[in-house]
Amino acid sequence: MTNRKMHRFGLTLIAAMLAVGLTGCFASGSGTKRLGTENESASAQTPPAQETDKTQEIDPNIGSELTLWVYYKGFDKLIPQFQKLYPNVKVTVKDFLYASYENEFLQALADGDVPDVMLVDSAQFGSFSSIKGVENLLDPPYNAGQYENDFSEALWRSNMSLDRKRLVGFPLSSSPIVTYYRKDIMDKYGFPSDPKALGDYMAKPDNWLNMAKTLKKDGIYLTQWDPEIVLNFERTQSFFDDELRFQRNNDLFKNAIDIAKVVHDLNLAAHLDVWTSSGEEAVRKGNIAMMYMGTWGGDQIKAWAPESAGLWRETRLPFDLYGWQNSANFILPSEGKHRELAWKFIEFYVTESSKNGMAGSVPAYLPARGNPKELASVNPYMGNQPVYALHEELVGKMSELVTTPLDAKAAAIWDKMLAQGIERKMDTATMLDGIEERIVSSLATELDILKRNLEESSP
Repeated sequence: MTNRKMHRFGLTLIAAMLAVGLTGCFASGSGTKRLGTENESASAQTPPAQETDKTQEIDPNIGSELTLWVYYKGFDKLIPQFQKLYPNVKVTVKDFLYASYENEFLQALADGDVPDVMLVDSAQFGSFSSIKGVENLLDPPYNAGQYENDFSEALWRSNMSLDRKRLVGFPLSSSPIVTYYRKDIMDKYGFPSDPKALGDYMAKPDNWLNMAKTLKKDGIYLTQWDPEIVLNFERTQSFFDDELRFQRNNDLFKNAIDIAKVVHDLNLAAHLDVWTSSGEEAVRKGNIAMMYMGTWGGDQIKAWAPESAGLWRETRLPFDLYGWQNSANFILPSEGKHRELAWKFIEFYVTESSKNGMAGSVPAYLPARGNPKELASVNPYMGNQPVYALHEELVGKMSELVTTPLDAKAAAIWDKMLAQGIERKMDTATMLDGIEERIVSSLATELDILKRNLEESSP
């Protein structure tokens, strides 16, 4: 990437420093796979196309070609809905691998060789919120501010630029993190098996630990690895606050780490990764009785263990947590050739198409929620449980998080030191102090640049 191209496109210095090598994951290991699989599953079915009032606002005589870049397969199945309204518009969809799309999108922005629309996952959104070259959707002709009250305050805020002056993304969907569990195993050992009853029971850490200790005696586990429980807490709080101060050195994470230390000391983790062949086998055999994934988890478990149909259920997270898995967000490159038409495309899918259902994903657009057909739908694999109704309930109780370009680097330090601290039985407060000091010192240069940029953008 040449300096000339960087200058031409106006990428900030911090983006140039961070664009190379970002992993974009909240957690290491199988986290990337989980996020990628979520969107593949969510797009596996095509919601029915329906005519809407928007047709009266659209000129069907417009002829053009739109290009859409996404990070999962299957989005092209939705294009016919838009083309019913724009019959003379050709839409070309290019899907990228989740593991590499972030760097490819950033490189395209720097080169000025961009599509009309990009779809970005929330885990990587911080890399795009800190750069120029993407449109402020609050500006004319988009005027997206008219929709602000149609999204949760937290989700809207998570799509703003770091200085909170620009709306960089327009969210399509949002997903809670869900507990998947074996109902038959809960019944066998005398624990609550009804989704609500089990969620209420697990709200107390001692109850969850009692279940874990009881089942472990027969080689059945509620967690794959020691720090996995901490991951559920991570889904409720960002690394940095609005002033870029580290904010995970608090009682919430002291409690999380203390639970993880008990899991380690009592050997309550399976020490298996469900994304490996041995992990999949453990799922099929019932040695893994509980997992924590996004709303796509049911489809993934079905792929691993189709013979377990009817045995699995879903409920909320343990420890009275309501965590956010991710959101999918449209962004509009400034160098795009058809920006106004591209905005119509984005606006249609977020505010109109999502009203017809999103194959299990929860629409970001609040008026699209509460769809009676979706709420009444059941999942046969999950014992005919109305899982979508649960997903909407959980989304209403969680808060989406603000991400920054530094989250991936902070996560790498956090994950490593957390695992080491648990293994070495470090004092929890000392561990968190050490993690905070390492993150702040290691990222001092980048944090300073971001803070200066924020100060310069203040009125």
